[in-house]
Amino acid sequence: MHQSQTIFNGLRIHQNSVVLTSQTTTITLSNVQEFKQKALRWSSQFNHVILFDSNHYSLDRYSKMEWTLAVDAIDFVQPSGNYFSALEDFKQQHANEFICGFWRYDVMDGAIQREVEAIDVLGFPALFYFQPRYIFELKGDTLTVNRNYPETFEIIERIQAVEIESEAEKSEIIFTERTSKHDYIQQVNQIKQHIEEGDFYELNYCTEVVAAQSSIAPVAVFEQLNVNAEAPFSCFVKFNDSYLLCASPERFLCKRGNKMISQPIKGTIRRGRNVAEDENLKSELFHSEKERAENVMIVDLVRNDLTLYAETGSICVDELFGVYTFKTVHQMISTISASLSHDENVVKAIQNAFPMGSMTGAPKLEVRKYIANNERFNRGLFSGTVGYFDGDGDFDSNVVIRSVLYDSVKQKIVIRTGGAITYDSVPEQEYDEIILKRAALLQSLNGKVVH
Repeated sequence: MHQSQTIFNGLRIHQNSVVLTSQTTTITLSNVQEFKQKALRWSSQFNHVILFDSNHYSLDRYSKMEWTLAVDAIDFVQPSGNYFSALEDFKQQHANEFICGFWRYDVMDGAIQREVEAIDVLGFPALFYFQPRYIFELKGDTLTVNRNYPETFEIIERIQAVEIESEAEKSEIIFTERTSKHDYIQQVNQIKQHIEEGDFYELNYCTEVVAAQSSIAPVAVFEQLNVNAEAPFSCFVKFNDSYLLCASPERFLCKRGNKMISQPIKGTIRRGRNVAEDENLKSELFHSEKERAENVMIVDLVRNDLTLYAETGSICVDELFGVYTFKTVHQMISTISASLSHDENVVKAIQNAFPMGSMTGAPKLEVRKYIANNERFNRGLFSGTVGYFDGDGDFDSNVVIRSVLYDSVKQKIVIRTGGAITYDSVPEQEYDEIILKRAALLQSLNGKVVH
């Protein structure tokens, strides 16, 4: 191993030539925030980019990343069918390497009959995973780049040369509702009727607002959204001309060693205007019978989803009804874990748990059929997941919620929002929760919904 230290453009450079399967350079940054801004802008020249940002969320016990930027595809998988088999093959081809990507909510909807075809006009494929050419990983002020001297110096020089655009006054973006408040309340009452008749127990119903002929600067909007939400599963995704700007607070599934962990969210309440009100709202959420009922149903669903590929007797509810605080809301989160029966079953276990119970309901197949034929749009990447496999064989993934979807060619912006409907749901309150969840997204865009 060769080590050296020097000064480059105000950065202290510590170079490691690692004789393994790759070479890396470690850099101590003098201005972390500036590097983040410039690196993301530099990456946008490429067709395939994913940024994972945990926003230093201290309550996540399982996170392995603080800030990781994956840029440009050396190799990728974008199958037209047999999606998870193709992902398993791709994962095996790149064993001990970092790969990342996404799959849409409807990746497994082929067996579900739609009465009316709903088309997602945003250009994300059903499944896409890639091996990045460049990987930038930040922990504190220490940056690791998967390149060695002299290429690292050349890349850093190009990033340092990027200019951060000055803040221009944003014009107001007008969104129209796909589902009016009146129609939403009618739909919730219809769902409650199905629940009363025993067709299902809980269903996540989603709505959409759309801004047509609207142009945004995706990186700047993502940065503002990240400031507004500071969510632990935030991500920026560029796929050709389509963008996902995501401030998700929810983990779908992760693998740490032999352990699989899922952390579904069910239960949301606003932040208080002062400390006393904030604590009262947290207590209200924790003691809400309705929110507990929603949460425990999804916990049971996740336990069932993990059973097929778990060691017998290993499934455990590590935490039930945990109340977690985020910048804009409090959420009720439960944690379920299981030991994987065989490591090679990880993709099968993920497939068996997808789509996640928190974005579907129970029983899962019945609610998926209802969703397919009663929501007025195809969810696409919303309710899907963005994730990675690392060189240790571990895996992590989010739930794509609290997101802005943008097509830069069609100049179309989409925000999709949902909530769980149970027998005890009050339609007007469910609608208010959707407005609450949408608020940080609209604020980041200077957006307004015309009702």
